[in-house]
Amino acid sequence: MKIFKLPLLMLLLISFCANAQQVTVKDIAGRTISLKKPAKKILLGEGRDIITLNILDPNPTSLLGAWSGDFKKNLEYQDYKSKFPSIEKIPVVGQNAETFSVEKAIAAKPDLAVFAIKGHGPGQANKETIAQLQAAGIPVVFIDFRMNPFKNTIPSIQILGKLLNREKKANEFIAFYQSVKNRIATRIAKAKPARPKVFIDMKAGTAENQFSTAGKGNLTPFVNLAGAKNIGEDVIPAPLGQLNIEFIISSNPNIYIATGVDSFRGKGVVFGKDISAEEAKQSIKKRLSDPILKELTAVKAGNVYGMWHLFYASPFNILAAEAIAKWAHPNLFKDVDPNNSLKELNQKFLSVPMTGSYFVSVK
Repeated sequence: MKIFKLPLLMLLLISFCANAQQVTVKDIAGRTISLKKPAKKILLGEGRDIITLNILDPNPTSLLGAWSGDFKKNLEYQDYKSKFPSIEKIPVVGQNAETFSVEKAIAAKPDLAVFAIKGHGPGQANKETIAQLQAAGIPVVFIDFRMNPFKNTIPSIQILGKLLNREKKANEFIAFYQSVKNRIATRIAKAKPARPKVFIDMKAGTAENQFSTAGKGNLTPFVNLAGAKNIGEDVIPAPLGQLNIEFIISSNPNIYIATGVDSFRGKGVVFGKDISAEEAKQSIKKRLSDPILKELTAVKAGNVYGMWHLFYASPFNILAAEAIAKWAHPNLFKDVDPNNSLKELNQKFLSVPMTGSYFVSVK
Protein backbone atom coordinates (compact mmCIF):
# COMPACT_ATOMS: atom_id res chain seq x y z
CA MET A 1 0.00 0.00 0.00
CA LYS A 2 2.78 2.43 0.84
CA ILE A 3 4.14 2.04 -2.67
CA PHE A 4 1.04 3.76 -4.11
CA LYS A 5 0.50 6.47 -1.51
CA LEU A 6 3.44 8.66 -2.48
CA PRO A 7 2.59 8.93 -6.20
CA LEU A 8 -1.06 9.64 -5.31
CA LEU A 9 0.01 12.34 -2.87
CA MET A 10 2.26 13.86 -5.51
CA LEU A 11 -0.58 13.87 -8.04
CA LEU A 12 -2.88 15.58 -5.56
CA LEU A 13 -0.19 18.17 -4.82
CA ILE A 14 0.40 18.84 -8.51
CA SER A 15 -3.35 19.19 -9.04
CA PHE A 16 -3.64 21.59 -6.10
CA CYS A 17 -0.76 23.76 -7.36
CA ALA A 18 -2.29 23.88 -10.85
CA ASN A 19 -5.65 25.00 -9.46
CA ALA A 20 -3.96 27.52 -7.19
CA GLN A 21 -2.61 29.28 -10.30
CA GLN A 22 -6.09 29.76 -11.79
CA VAL A 23 -7.47 33.28 -11.48
CA THR A 24 -11.09 34.36 -11.85
CA VAL A 25 -12.43 37.92 -11.85
CA LYS A 26 -15.63 39.74 -12.70
CA ASP A 27 -14.79 42.58 -15.08
CA ILE A 28 -16.31 46.06 -15.29
CA ALA A 29 -18.92 44.82 -17.77
CA GLY A 30 -20.02 42.18 -15.25
CA ARG A 31 -18.49 39.30 -17.22
CA THR A 32 -16.64 36.46 -15.47
CA ILE A 33 -13.09 35.96 -16.77
CA SER A 34 -11.07 32.86 -15.80
CA LEU A 35 -7.45 32.21 -16.68
CA LYS A 36 -5.68 28.92 -15.99
CA LYS A 37 -2.77 31.01 -14.73
CA PRO A 38 -1.94 34.74 -14.49
CA ALA A 39 -1.35 36.41 -17.85
CA LYS A 40 2.24 37.05 -18.86
CA LYS A 41 1.62 38.75 -22.20
CA ILE A 42 -1.38 40.96 -22.85
CA LEU A 43 -2.92 42.79 -25.75
CA LEU A 44 -3.54 46.40 -24.71
CA GLY A 45 -6.50 47.97 -26.49
CA GLU A 46 -5.50 51.52 -25.51
CA GLY A 47 -1.80 52.30 -25.65
CA ARG A 48 -2.12 55.04 -23.03
CA ASP A 49 -2.80 52.33 -20.44
CA ILE A 50 0.89 51.47 -20.46
CA ILE A 51 1.09 54.12 -17.71
CA THR A 52 -1.46 52.07 -15.76
CA LEU A 53 0.72 48.99 -16.23
CA ASN A 54 3.67 50.97 -14.90
CA ILE A 55 1.82 51.23 -11.58
CA LEU A 56 1.92 47.44 -11.38
CA ASP A 57 5.33 46.68 -12.86
CA PRO A 58 8.56 48.73 -13.15
CA ASN A 59 8.95 47.36 -16.69
CA PRO A 60 5.46 47.57 -18.19
CA THR A 61 6.74 46.66 -21.65
CA SER A 62 7.54 43.18 -20.31
CA LEU A 63 3.78 42.63 -19.96
CA LEU A 64 2.93 43.58 -23.54
CA GLY A 65 2.44 41.04 -26.30
CA ALA A 66 0.79 43.61 -28.59
CA TRP A 67 -0.85 47.01 -28.27
CA SER A 68 -2.60 49.92 -29.93
CA GLY A 69 -0.29 52.59 -31.36
CA ASP A 70 -2.23 55.59 -30.03
CA PHE A 71 0.28 56.27 -27.24
CA LYS A 72 3.13 56.71 -29.73
CA LYS A 73 1.89 60.18 -30.67
CA ASN A 74 2.32 61.39 -27.06
CA LEU A 75 5.60 62.92 -25.92
CA GLU A 76 5.63 60.50 -22.97
CA TYR A 77 6.28 57.71 -25.45
CA GLN A 78 9.83 58.97 -25.92
CA ASP A 79 10.53 58.45 -22.21
CA TYR A 80 9.30 54.87 -22.41
CA LYS A 81 11.32 54.23 -25.56
CA SER A 82 14.44 55.67 -23.94
CA LYS A 83 14.08 53.45 -20.86
CA PHE A 84 12.77 50.39 -22.70
CA PRO A 85 14.12 50.36 -26.31
CA SER A 86 12.43 47.00 -26.95
CA ILE A 87 9.09 48.81 -26.94
CA GLU A 88 9.64 49.51 -30.63
CA LYS A 89 9.46 45.78 -31.35
CA ILE A 90 6.06 45.25 -29.71
CA PRO A 91 3.48 44.51 -32.45
CA VAL A 92 1.03 47.35 -33.12
CA VAL A 93 -2.51 46.19 -33.92
CA GLY A 94 -3.96 49.56 -34.97
CA GLN A 95 -4.51 53.11 -33.78
CA ASN A 96 -8.16 52.87 -32.71
CA ALA A 97 -11.24 50.65 -32.92
CA GLU A 98 -11.66 51.35 -36.66
CA THR A 99 -8.10 50.34 -37.59
CA PHE A 100 -7.80 47.45 -35.11
CA SER A 101 -6.49 44.31 -36.82
CA VAL A 102 -7.88 41.09 -35.37
CA GLU A 103 -5.41 39.13 -37.51
CA LYS A 104 -2.40 40.92 -36.03
CA ALA A 105 -3.83 40.58 -32.53
CA ILE A 106 -4.28 36.81 -32.89
CA ALA A 107 -0.84 36.44 -34.48
CA ALA A 108 0.75 38.06 -31.41
CA LYS A 109 -0.67 35.19 -29.26
CA PRO A 110 -1.41 37.21 -26.10
CA ASP A 111 -2.73 35.46 -22.98
CA LEU A 112 -5.33 38.17 -22.46
CA ALA A 113 -6.83 41.23 -24.19
CA VAL A 114 -7.41 44.29 -21.97
CA PHE A 115 -9.99 46.69 -23.40
CA ALA A 116 -11.70 49.82 -22.09
CA ILE A 117 -15.50 49.69 -21.83
CA LYS A 118 -15.51 52.62 -24.25
CA GLY A 119 -12.59 54.62 -25.55
CA HIS A 120 -10.36 54.99 -28.57
CA GLY A 121 -9.65 51.28 -28.93
CA PRO A 122 -12.06 48.33 -29.25
CA GLY A 123 -14.74 48.44 -26.56
CA GLN A 124 -17.90 46.76 -25.41
CA ALA A 125 -19.71 47.78 -28.60
CA ASN A 126 -17.22 45.95 -30.84
CA LYS A 127 -18.90 42.57 -30.38
CA GLU A 128 -17.53 40.98 -33.56
CA THR A 129 -13.93 41.82 -32.62
CA ILE A 130 -14.44 40.39 -29.13
CA ALA A 131 -16.07 37.23 -30.51
CA GLN A 132 -13.19 36.66 -32.95
CA LEU A 133 -10.56 37.04 -30.24
CA GLN A 134 -12.41 34.71 -27.89
CA ALA A 135 -12.87 32.15 -30.66
CA ALA A 136 -9.09 32.22 -31.08
CA GLY A 137 -8.67 31.44 -27.37
CA ILE A 138 -7.84 34.99 -26.25
CA PRO A 139 -9.95 36.05 -23.23
CA VAL A 140 -11.12 39.68 -23.20
CA VAL A 141 -11.42 41.71 -19.99
CA PHE A 142 -12.99 45.19 -19.70
CA ILE A 143 -11.68 47.97 -17.44
CA ASP A 144 -12.76 51.61 -17.19
CA PHE A 145 -11.04 54.87 -16.31
CA ARG A 146 -13.11 57.02 -18.65
CA MET A 147 -16.88 56.50 -18.53
CA ASN A 148 -17.50 56.12 -14.79
CA PRO A 149 -14.02 56.38 -13.27
CA PHE A 150 -15.26 57.35 -9.80
CA LYS A 151 -16.90 53.94 -9.50
CA ASN A 152 -14.56 51.86 -11.68
CA THR A 153 -10.97 53.01 -11.08
CA ILE A 154 -10.28 50.90 -7.99
CA PRO A 155 -12.06 47.77 -9.34
CA SER A 156 -10.13 48.13 -12.62
CA ILE A 157 -6.79 48.22 -10.79
CA GLN A 158 -7.87 45.22 -8.70
CA ILE A 159 -8.81 43.29 -11.85
CA LEU A 160 -5.46 43.96 -13.51
CA GLY A 161 -3.55 43.21 -10.33
CA LYS A 162 -5.18 39.80 -10.02
CA LEU A 163 -5.02 38.79 -13.69
CA LEU A 164 -1.36 39.83 -13.96
CA ASN A 165 -0.31 38.47 -10.57
CA ARG A 166 0.55 41.97 -9.38
CA GLU A 167 -1.89 42.21 -6.49
CA LYS A 168 0.63 43.56 -3.98
CA LYS A 169 1.42 46.60 -6.13
CA ALA A 170 -2.26 47.05 -7.01
CA ASN A 171 -3.17 47.15 -3.33
CA GLU A 172 -0.39 49.66 -2.60
CA PHE A 173 -1.73 51.99 -5.30
CA ILE A 174 -5.29 51.58 -4.05
CA ALA A 175 -4.15 52.55 -0.53
CA PHE A 176 -2.52 55.71 -1.96
CA TYR A 177 -5.65 56.49 -3.99
CA GLN A 178 -7.96 56.03 -1.01
CA SER A 179 -5.81 58.18 1.27
CA VAL A 180 -6.08 61.14 -1.14
CA LYS A 181 -9.80 60.54 -1.64
CA ASN A 182 -10.54 60.18 2.06
CA ARG A 183 -8.68 63.38 2.96
CA ILE A 184 -10.83 65.35 0.53
CA ALA A 185 -14.09 63.68 1.56
CA THR A 186 -13.45 64.05 5.29
CA ARG A 187 -12.67 67.76 5.14
CA ILE A 188 -15.63 68.54 2.89
CA ALA A 189 -18.01 66.52 5.06
CA LYS A 190 -16.82 68.25 8.22
CA ALA A 191 -16.71 71.83 6.89
CA LYS A 192 -19.83 71.60 4.67
CA PRO A 193 -18.71 74.56 2.51
CA ALA A 194 -20.85 76.21 -0.14
CA ARG A 195 -20.38 74.55 -3.51
CA PRO A 196 -18.98 76.92 -6.16
CA LYS A 197 -20.04 76.32 -9.75
CA VAL A 198 -17.30 75.03 -12.05
CA PHE A 199 -16.97 75.08 -15.84
CA ILE A 200 -14.41 72.54 -17.11
CA ASP A 201 -13.43 73.61 -20.63
CA MET A 202 -12.11 70.29 -21.96
CA LYS A 203 -9.63 70.30 -24.86
CA ALA A 204 -9.78 74.06 -24.46
CA GLY A 205 -9.07 76.12 -27.54
CA THR A 206 -8.74 73.24 -30.02
CA ALA A 207 -10.54 73.48 -33.33
CA GLU A 208 -12.77 70.46 -32.65
CA ASN A 209 -13.83 71.77 -29.26
CA GLN A 210 -16.97 73.85 -28.97
CA PHE A 211 -17.00 74.05 -25.16
CA SER A 212 -17.05 70.32 -24.40
CA THR A 213 -17.24 69.31 -20.76
CA ALA A 214 -18.06 66.44 -18.41
CA GLY A 215 -21.69 65.40 -17.96
CA LYS A 216 -22.95 62.39 -16.04
CA GLY A 217 -19.94 60.35 -14.94
CA ASN A 218 -16.45 61.19 -16.17
CA LEU A 219 -14.94 63.97 -14.00
CA THR A 220 -18.26 65.12 -12.51
CA PRO A 221 -18.19 62.88 -9.39
CA PHE A 222 -14.66 64.13 -8.69
CA VAL A 223 -15.93 67.72 -8.84
CA ASN A 224 -18.65 66.71 -6.37
CA LEU A 225 -16.07 65.03 -4.11
CA ALA A 226 -14.13 68.31 -4.15
CA GLY A 227 -17.14 70.20 -2.81
CA ALA A 228 -18.05 71.95 -6.07
CA LYS A 229 -20.76 71.77 -8.74
CA ASN A 230 -20.06 71.02 -12.41
CA ILE A 231 -22.41 73.13 -14.54
CA GLY A 232 -22.61 70.35 -17.16
CA GLU A 233 -23.87 67.70 -14.74
CA ASP A 234 -27.59 68.40 -15.06
CA VAL A 235 -27.76 69.06 -18.79
CA ILE A 236 -25.40 66.49 -20.37
CA PRO A 237 -26.74 62.94 -19.95
CA ALA A 238 -23.57 61.30 -21.30
CA PRO A 239 -20.10 61.30 -19.66
CA LEU A 240 -18.95 63.92 -22.20
CA GLY A 241 -20.81 66.50 -24.23
CA GLN A 242 -21.05 70.05 -25.55
CA LEU A 243 -22.39 73.19 -23.89
CA ASN A 244 -23.50 76.25 -25.81
CA ILE A 245 -22.04 79.58 -24.81
CA GLU A 246 -25.43 81.00 -23.80
CA PHE A 247 -25.81 78.27 -21.18
CA ILE A 248 -22.28 78.81 -19.88
CA ILE A 249 -22.91 82.54 -19.47
CA SER A 250 -26.29 82.04 -17.81
CA SER A 251 -24.80 79.45 -15.41
CA ASN A 252 -22.36 82.12 -14.25
CA PRO A 253 -19.62 79.70 -13.08
CA ASN A 254 -17.42 80.77 -10.17
CA ILE A 255 -14.42 78.75 -11.35
CA TYR A 256 -13.03 78.17 -14.85
CA ILE A 257 -10.78 75.15 -15.51
CA ALA A 258 -9.17 74.49 -18.90
CA THR A 259 -7.73 71.11 -19.88
CA GLY A 260 -5.14 70.25 -22.49
CA VAL A 261 -2.29 67.93 -23.47
CA ASP A 262 1.17 68.36 -24.96
CA SER A 263 -0.02 67.43 -28.47
CA PHE A 264 -2.21 70.59 -28.52
CA ARG A 265 0.84 72.83 -28.91
CA GLY A 266 -0.08 75.56 -31.35
CA LYS A 267 -3.71 74.42 -31.28
CA GLY A 268 -5.00 75.00 -27.76
CA VAL A 269 -4.28 74.68 -24.04
CA VAL A 270 -1.23 72.54 -23.22
CA PHE A 271 -0.22 70.40 -20.23
CA GLY A 272 1.96 67.37 -19.68
CA LYS A 273 5.47 66.30 -20.56
CA ASP A 274 7.98 69.07 -21.32
CA ILE A 275 5.33 71.74 -20.77
CA SER A 276 6.43 74.43 -18.34
CA ALA A 277 3.99 76.10 -15.96
CA GLU A 278 4.50 79.35 -17.82
CA GLU A 279 3.72 77.81 -21.20
CA ALA A 280 0.57 76.25 -19.76
CA LYS A 281 -0.52 79.62 -18.31
CA GLN A 282 0.08 81.44 -21.58
CA SER A 283 -1.95 78.87 -23.50
CA ILE A 284 -4.87 79.41 -21.10
CA LYS A 285 -4.57 83.19 -21.43
CA LYS A 286 -4.72 82.78 -25.21
CA ARG A 287 -7.91 80.75 -24.81
CA LEU A 288 -9.36 83.49 -22.63
CA SER A 289 -8.76 86.09 -25.31
CA ASP A 290 -12.16 84.93 -26.56
CA PRO A 291 -14.33 88.00 -25.84
CA ILE A 292 -17.22 85.84 -24.60
CA LEU A 293 -15.12 83.93 -22.07
CA LYS A 294 -13.66 87.20 -20.83
CA GLU A 295 -17.10 88.14 -19.52
CA LEU A 296 -17.47 85.10 -17.25
CA THR A 297 -17.59 85.91 -13.54
CA ALA A 298 -14.90 83.29 -12.91
CA VAL A 299 -12.53 84.95 -15.35
CA LYS A 300 -13.20 88.48 -14.10
CA ALA A 301 -12.57 87.31 -10.52
CA GLY A 302 -9.30 85.63 -11.54
CA ASN A 303 -10.53 82.14 -10.62
CA VAL A 304 -8.83 80.61 -13.64
CA TYR A 305 -7.03 77.27 -13.52
CA GLY A 306 -5.92 74.44 -15.74
CA MET A 307 -4.91 70.80 -15.65
CA TRP A 308 -3.85 67.84 -17.76
CA HIS A 309 -6.69 66.69 -19.99
CA LEU A 310 -5.94 62.98 -19.62
CA PHE A 311 -6.86 62.96 -15.93
CA TYR A 312 -10.35 62.33 -17.34
CA ALA A 313 -9.23 58.86 -18.58
CA SER A 314 -6.51 57.89 -16.13
CA PRO A 315 -6.27 56.06 -12.79
CA PHE A 316 -4.62 59.24 -11.52
CA ASN A 317 -8.00 61.02 -11.69
CA ILE A 318 -8.04 61.45 -7.92
CA LEU A 319 -5.32 64.10 -8.29
CA ALA A 320 -7.73 66.14 -10.41
CA ALA A 321 -10.20 66.02 -7.52
CA GLU A 322 -7.49 67.19 -5.14
CA ALA A 323 -6.63 70.13 -7.40
CA ILE A 324 -10.29 71.13 -7.79
CA ALA A 325 -10.79 70.92 -4.01
CA LYS A 326 -7.86 73.27 -3.46
CA TRP A 327 -9.10 75.73 -6.08
CA ALA A 328 -12.70 75.63 -4.83
CA HIS A 329 -11.79 75.83 -1.12
CA PRO A 330 -8.28 77.31 -0.82
CA ASN A 331 -8.46 77.86 2.95
CA LEU A 332 -9.76 74.38 3.67
CA PHE A 333 -6.96 72.81 1.60
CA LYS A 334 -4.18 75.38 2.11
CA ASP A 335 -1.77 72.65 3.27
CA VAL A 336 -2.53 70.43 0.26
CA ASP A 337 -0.64 70.56 -3.04
CA PRO A 338 -1.57 68.14 -5.85
CA ASN A 339 1.97 68.51 -7.18
CA ASN A 340 3.20 66.85 -3.98
CA SER A 341 0.75 64.00 -4.52
CA LEU A 342 2.03 63.66 -8.09
CA LYS A 343 5.59 63.56 -6.75
CA GLU A 344 4.61 60.80 -4.32
CA LEU A 345 2.92 58.92 -7.16
CA ASN A 346 6.07 59.15 -9.26
CA GLN A 347 8.34 58.00 -6.45
CA LYS A 348 6.21 55.08 -5.28
CA PHE A 349 4.77 53.72 -8.51
CA LEU A 350 6.23 55.00 -11.78
CA SER A 351 9.62 53.93 -13.08
CA VAL A 352 8.88 56.34 -15.95
CA PRO A 353 7.79 59.45 -14.00
CA MET A 354 5.27 61.98 -15.23
CA THR A 355 7.27 65.15 -15.83
CA GLY A 356 6.15 68.61 -16.87
CA SER A 357 3.12 70.61 -15.75
CA TYR A 358 -0.17 69.01 -14.75
CA PHE A 359 -1.87 71.77 -12.71
CA VAL A 360 -1.63 75.57 -12.78
CA SER A 361 -3.32 78.59 -11.27
CA VAL A 362 -3.26 81.52 -13.68
CA LYS A 363 -3.38 84.10 -10.87
